[in-house]
Amino acid sequence: MTTTQKSRNTPDADDTPNALAAQATSATPAARIALKDLVGDTDAFFRDHWATQPAVFRASADLTGLITEQEMWEEVDCGLLIRPYFTAFDEGVRTAVSEMTRSRTIVGHHVPGYINPAQIKADFAAGGTFKFSQPEHWHPRLRALVQALAPEFRAELESFVFLSPPGKTAIAAHMDGSHVLVLQIAGVKDWVVGRLDETSTSDSDRYTGGVIPYDRRMEVTLRPGDVLYMPHGTPHSATARIGTSLHIAVTIEEPTPQDLANVFLAELLGLPEFEALTRHHHELSLAERLTRLRALLTRTLGAADETQVLKQAVRLKAGHLG
Repeated sequence: MTTTQKSRNTPDADDTPNALAAQATSATPAARIALKDLVGDTDAFFRDHWATQPAVFRASADLTGLITEQEMWEEVDCGLLIRPYFTAFDEGVRTAVSEMTRSRTIVGHHVPGYINPAQIKADFAAGGTFKFSQPEHWHPRLRALVQALAPEFRAELESFVFLSPPGKTAIAAHMDGSHVLVLQIAGVKDWVVGRLDETSTSDSDRYTGGVIPYDRRMEVTLRPGDVLYMPHGTPHSATARIGTSLHIAVTIEEPTPQDLANVFLAELLGLPEFEALTRHHHELSLAERLTRLRALLTRTLGAADETQVLKQAVRLKAGHLG
């Protein structure tokens, strides 16, 4: 695959930094990157920052070999990317799926959802951001990154890659439904990051206040090799400044109360006593049904193994793709 785009934002000269990085990574596999390579002392990270406040770190490992701009454009030109593994958007507005995709005929079958390279390149040239969603499913170095980080957390980890032209804010201030580690790979990006407060929410959503108040935010500039940690619910926005910005966002999504409840419910539904109750509940009064069900629920909750419950809850998220 070769890159054919020749705009100010997607150079194809062999001596560009991204091209040189791509040549280097194609010759030598990237070293496995652990959490300590991103945040330093992991005990201090979990004690001082996890789930409480954002922080910026300087990675001790070389991050530039994880993925390059050239690789992204090569994947675009190859034409085999399919939704939902990519998207394009500008200032929070996503390009219509009908425009950024096209259909292909595969062994006589009409298959929609394949990437439309011309539209993606046009959107990017006009100031839009291009994003890979969960490339760890098919990109070996990002898969290795996610796999190396996963044992540090009781959560589902996913990766996303953002390529943004300079001078653009891809999305207005918003919250993500997870903890986030931002790894700056190329270019320079300014971030406005809010503090956790009563306006934070657990779900991904726009920041209700519009602009994050000055007394509740920190402003940081990320350069290649910088790492930003944002706790779950942190409002934030980012603007690319110098050169095309390329960053990886690793989301760390812990089980929600609903996930945990679903695990308990699955355990309850599998009990022989519950099966017997469902077979013969017509013989019981409503009060007796409630009493027996409450007893089964109490027993299920009391006998639950915390480690196994959390493990199963994390597995519930494994099929999520967004």
